[in-house]
Amino acid sequence: MNRNEEYFYGRVSTTDQHAERQITAAKKYRPTLKDENIFIDKVTGKTFDRPEWNVLKRVLRKGDELIVSELDRLGRTKQGIKETLEFLKNKEVRIRCLDIPTTLHDIEGQDWVLELINNILIEVYSSIAQQELERKEYRQKAGIEEAKKKGVYKGRKPIVYDEELLANLYPRWKAKQLKAKECMSLLGLKPNTFYRAIEKYEISMGIRVA
Repeated sequence: MNRNEEYFYGRVSTTDQHAERQITAAKKYRPTLKDENIFIDKVTGKTFDRPEWNVLKRVLRKGDELIVSELDRLGRTKQGIKETLEFLKNKEVRIRCLDIPTTLHDIEGQDWVLELINNILIEVYSSIAQQELERKEYRQKAGIEEAKKKGVYKGRKPIVYDEELLANLYPRWKAKQLKAKECMSLLGLKPNTFYRAIEKYEISMGIRVA
């Protein structure tokens, strides 16, 4: 497969985390990587509906190369990772996963050998990613329960935004007169908080059942 464009996808779980380490590793591996071909999401790995990833999926073409620092940057659920890798395979995009060295090599005439090895490794790594997510969620739940017992758990801080402005923007967004990013900018919200606000508004208006 000829390599056309090189892309990098990075992800961190929260807005106060940074992806510099991931980007540095990618540029060390592929010094020709262009800054405009770097896509970073700041969202949990549990969801595969991510703004930058959704854009990148439309950009990728046959023969392109996609670099990730670790397999779990693609996602934290085993099934989700498999579906993402299948999507890339169908688009004939080569995945380079820096924590799986065999994905970094090409052996002329022996692609089937590498694919067999990579499939085994990806099965193992994706299982580990999901197990780590489950352990993290268990620890968080246990921590919250302990905090509740001590009476110190405050819960998630409510997101403050202009509800009247959201009500005015909503019909224009639904009619596709405004893009989601434009609404987010006007409201000062991130994608996850924007869609939470939309869900809350729709429930309050009886547009859909909670």
